[in-house]
Amino acid sequence: MLEERLKILRKERNLTQREVFSAVGLSERNYQSFEYGEIRPSYDSLIALAGFFNVSLDYLVGRTDKPEVNR
Repeated sequence: MLEERLKILRKERNLTQREVFSAVGLSERNYQSFEYGEIRPSYDSLIALAGFFNVSLDYLVGRTDKPEVNR
């Protein structure tokens, strides 16, 4: 689910993989591995990605279909 959400969020915002991994401080290979489902991101990486896309962690990992962050 995570890999699908990452691709959807990136494409909805018309971003390249490079723009995403550069903005959140990841290596190209790590980010690509997340999108391809080859490896799971660390907690810190998940937080950075959720913050960058302005979605909740639950949405990012597929626990809910509501992307809103509870504030």
